Amino acid sequence: MDNFQDTTTAPVISTDATHPTTQTPEPQPAAQADKAARFINRAENQTSKVIAEIEKLQKLSNKKYYTYSTEQIDELFAAIQSALDESKVSFTSGTKEKKKIFTFSA
Repeated sequence: MDNFQDTTTAPVISTDATHPTTQTPEPQPAAQADKAARFINRAENQTSKVIAEIEKLQKLSNKKYYTYSTEQIDELFAAIQSALDESKVSFTSGTKEKKKIFTFSA
């Protein structure tokens, strides 16, 4: 016979007559590890994409091809910083806002 071990846990039923409840088992460590691995994979990919887009944005600083004011640069980076701040808050608050599109005010 094979050495088969069942690692799944069955629900625990209370034997206490005053509290006859069924308890569901804790999430298995394998499921948590899978979620953590998925997060790491997706976060690394998305972060790499964000960094690549910032590098593209940096090319706009070439004054040979573009003219811009200090106010425009301040507004541009304020919008980026605001989006970063909102994204960071979403990791702790759980609320989700609508997608925003950047446009210059003037």
